[in-house]
Amino acid sequence: MPPKTTCFTREDFLKEYTFPDEPARDFELNGIQATFASGHPKDWNWETDVLDFATDLKAKDKGAYKSYHSAISPDQKLLAISSSEERILIYDIESKELRQVLEGAWSLAFRPVVNRDEVVDAEAEDARGKHGKPAYTIVSSISDEAARRGREENKLILWDLDQHGRVLDEEEAIDSAKFATKAIDAILPELRANHEWTKDFVDASSLHAKFAGVLSKVAAEHRRRHNTVIANAKMGSSGSTTFSNDGRLLLYHSRNRTTQHGLREPDNLPQVVLFDIDEGVEVQRLSGHTDSIMWSGISPDNKYVASVSWDGTLRMYSATTGELIWATEDSGGQSWAGAFSPDSKHIVWSSNRGKVVQVHDVVDGRKISTFQETLNNWCRCLKWHPVTPQIALCVGERAYIWRPFEGTNGSTFQHFVMSDEKGPRRMSEVQKVDWMDDGRLLCLQISDGTKLVYDTVSNAKELFRRPTGVISAGVDSGFYGLMEKEGDENFYISIDGDGKVRYWRTSVAAYPSWWEKDINSAPVEKKTFPETGKYVNITKKSANLTQQKETGRDAWAEKGAELWTAE
Repeated sequence: MPPKTTCFTREDFLKEYTFPDEPARDFELNGIQATFASGHPKDWNWETDVLDFATDLKAKDKGAYKSYHSAISPDQKLLAISSSEERILIYDIESKELRQVLEGAWSLAFRPVVNRDEVVDAEAEDARGKHGKPAYTIVSSISDEAARRGREENKLILWDLDQHGRVLDEEEAIDSAKFATKAIDAILPELRANHEWTKDFVDASSLHAKFAGVLSKVAAEHRRRHNTVIANAKMGSSGSTTFSNDGRLLLYHSRNRTTQHGLREPDNLPQVVLFDIDEGVEVQRLSGHTDSIMWSGISPDNKYVASVSWDGTLRMYSATTGELIWATEDSGGQSWAGAFSPDSKHIVWSSNRGKVVQVHDVVDGRKISTFQETLNNWCRCLKWHPVTPQIALCVGERAYIWRPFEGTNGSTFQHFVMSDEKGPRRMSEVQKVDWMDDGRLLCLQISDGTKLVYDTVSNAKELFRRPTGVISAGVDSGFYGLMEKEGDENFYISIDGDGKVRYWRTSVAAYPSWWEKDINSAPVEKKTFPETGKYVNITKKSANLTQQKETGRDAWAEKGAELWTAE
């Protein structure tokens, strides 16, 4: 008999896997390998403080196959967490107080910009008895039975919140169980007389639970009549832009079901839609893709909209007219992600099954450079540095920092590899990279729940590690920093798959520290700047650059600003 095959599940994997202290290839600076910051690595339960959001979600299961989504308000005061439990929790980050529970699920995002001069407290009304403009607006998915079963496209809903994170117009919820009891009691006499039903039979059946469940769903639909609800709408994935920088436009995907199971009429193919939130109307509906759109974004200057699709192409549109400006040829396989540069002049995307990463000129589509490393998996996350012309990306167990304008096809500045092991360990990967603290810090989010923060200036790492054996659900966008607390040190918050929000103090870099210099340490090799041939890079300060606070950051940021301008 052939040997019995054992299925190695994600839960089995989480029981055995621990993120390695020593990766196969680490970050480095001037030829010196990165070292851990003071007190690291840190496992879960070593945090400064914790918030148990699973209790508020009333989650019945904290298993490995659940998923959580999160978003943080632009002023870093509110945290929103959602899951498939069809509940969105709104917390005050500093006090950890639960401010609001919304009826939504899955992906969500805060609107980035609001005119706070027009914001008023939800309890204070003007002479006409109407509230002022909201302090916050959240867009989220609506989970309904038809969408879950694939019968129709998803819906999006907009929630307006006051400055405390509470809904502006909230109705008192009905007691579904109470009304279900009244309804059943009213029809029971006729069921007894004509159909031989008994009260014991009714009590033992699921009639009451199902009746109350239906009432709850209908009541939720009734409460949404005050909200903007958009049908056939789904938020983009793979780092898509949800809002324009000024907060006026919402971007979403419509009719975005794949065509791999059958072709559809042109009018029913996937589209990117620009929706004016204040006016409540569609502005543009951008078409042309022939398969699901994975990523879409609007340029920082709000002039261009781009989209990347499973049909293997990147398309560039005018945000003002909706006109197609240029499109690539079919790359030969599914394409996944994209990102505009901060100056809106370039765009990077992953094509041909996500294994080819290229940079193009936004205006004419001219290809500038192609990432030369061999990729053996999908690249679904691309992040431009906010100050200097370099890109962070992740593929499987690897993360890179790529400088696309150095040489013919750019240069790889950093190459991080978790492990070279084969087999079940490959179930863990770098699923997201992101820049923090004006680009000084690079954060890697690992699929098992571990987070790694690399300081590009001090060459130190902070590792927040999921302990072996802890079952962790998947988390999308689960790490934020640097957060500021008045009169205290900066901190990070981590939304973790065991149903907890963890608060972590930032660490002092282990090397170099001015108060504990090691005279026996190997000297740092000096390397010249290619622009000047000297050890000091002479630059001109940019007037548009935010003043850096810490010593040593000014030159780093100024260099980046000049590089952007020169490019």
